[in-house]
Amino acid sequence: MALSEREKEMIADITHRQRQLEMILGGLIGGGMGRLGVSVYQDNPLNSPFTNLSQHNERAANLGKLAGKSARSKIDKKRRKVSGYQKEFGKQLKKLKQKHKRTNISTLMKKAHIATRKVRK
Repeated sequence: MALSEREKEMIADITHRQRQLEMILGGLIGGGMGRLGVSVYQDNPLNSPFTNLSQHNERAANLGKLAGKSARSKIDKKRRKVSGYQKEFGKQLKKLKQKHKRTNISTLMKKAHIATRKVRK
């Protein structure tokens, strides 16, 4: 049974929307490299009828994501210097959390602040 023109158009439209969705997801997951990977796959350079589209697109997007991460990690990010007060505050808060596990965090922070001021005095 042959497909009617309307059915062919509907299939073409669904395929087009699927490709657009793959490009969007590739861009969200892997940035520019993800989109590039998806577009290379969509061209199907091997012309293989046996490729699983969803698995391959996911793989391409993940490759793009990895490439984007490695590119971002090469850029030196300037880390802020943690002050002595902040370090001591963290220690005091940690001690209080261990002693009073069920106490509200805002109450513990107030107590940690007071303890930090005493220690640093």
